[in-house]
Amino acid sequence: MTSPSYQFPPRPSRDLSGKVAIVTGAGSQADGLGNGRAISILLAEDGCSVLCVDRDLALAQRTADMVLAEGKGRAVAAAADVTSEKDCERVVRKAVEEFGRLDILVNNVGVLGAKGTAEDVDLAEWARDMEVNVTSMVAMTKYAVPVMRRNDTGAEPGGLGIRGSIVNMGSVAGVQGGTGTLLYPTSKGAVVNMTRAMAAHHAKDGIRVNTVCPGK
Repeated sequence: MTSPSYQFPPRPSRDLSGKVAIVTGAGSQADGLGNGRAISILLAEDGCSVLCVDRDLALAQRTADMVLAEGKGRAVAAAADVTSEKDCERVVRKAVEEFGRLDILVNNVGVLGAKGTAEDVDLAEWARDMEVNVTSMVAMTKYAVPVMRRNDTGAEPGGLGIRGSIVNMGSVAGVQGGTGTLLYPTSKGAVVNMTRAMAAHHAKDGIRVNTVCPGK
């Protein structure tokens, strides 16, 4: 039997040599592998240079050291509070100063946040944690997009016209809800729909925006 002949569309390479990424929330306690640290290591494994960002510089530095110990890609640590717009701007500027460009932004920072239902949640904690889980991603994207827009698409395999990629960390809780507290599923649901809007807004510039929703 003759196998059918397919004309597959071009697909991007998994080789990230020459690419630069920012990963927020890149630290993890001790030698544990939280999402941010694992993402940083895997990006570097494919040849990417990574700016590892965390509020705790020592934790970010530990991630960078683990990347460098692997001997694949490059990594630099930076301390920042991503709820501060000035810090977000500074982080993007540092990535360009260290590595010359920016191709990937992973908005990984997130907290379980304020406990309780609408009836008993502390509204001051609610506002603070929504800022961490949602507004910080807007602030980082605000400064990343103009830098990504400068990238040349000519070297992209298959001529896909991609200048940058943004990944916002969601959660299955943001799709299904059903948790015992209101803040976390609400904020992660906001991330899902925010990502849809961002993807529509920045597609014309060749910047992809996606959400990853881990869960059991």
